[in-house]
Amino acid sequence: MCWSLRVYWTVLHNLFARFFTNLAIKCSACASQQLCCCCYCCSSEDDCSCCHKYLQPMGSSSDVGAYDTPENHLDLTQQSGREFHDYVIVDDIDADYLQIEKRKIETEPFYRTIDRATAEDILTGREDGTCLVRPYKEEDVSIKYIVSIYAQKEFFHLFIRQIPGTELYAIGQEKRQEKLYRTPNEIIEFYKHNTLQCTNKECTLSLMLRPIVV
Repeated sequence: MCWSLRVYWTVLHNLFARFFTNLAIKCSACASQQLCCCCYCCSSEDDCSCCHKYLQPMGSSSDVGAYDTPENHLDLTQQSGREFHDYVIVDDIDADYLQIEKRKIETEPFYRTIDRATAEDILTGREDGTCLVRPYKEEDVSIKYIVSIYAQKEFFHLFIRQIPGTELYAIGQEKRQEKLYRTPNEIIEFYKHNTLQCTNKECTLSLMLRPIVV
């Protein structure tokens, strides 16, 4: 009986000793990082309102309390060379920038979620070459968008196609040798400065695109 009590007491003593030793170590670490000791007792640091997780260690910076973002470690050359996007990305690891660039055209002022008749109403009477981009409403593996163009009282509606099995795009009907582009936006940008041959049932015109603004 005495032997059992002695073993039981020894186990309890060791457990309490280990607990208080760990607590002392944790509090010491918190103090050195300007963190409060309650972090040890909280289920997570996010739940502890008095823990200043973003404070730097004492003596590491004159800007006490400033959150040191990753950008602060880049020099000006590195920061200016970074590519910024028009989309809000929660986590860069999960971001599919290729997909974002392909669909960037949907954020442009000349992109409208309208049908053919509405597009023609909007374009009527504007300068030759005025255009807008609208979605292709039907299910198709290659046709993604339609460029609606107005010139000389005529309308032209050209497909923006994705080349099957690639990440490249082309405009108009499929041709044996056609110019390819990395994104739909590149197509519009290219033909703002180069002539595009447009054909409908009435005529064929060569013109440069003028994407609509309002």
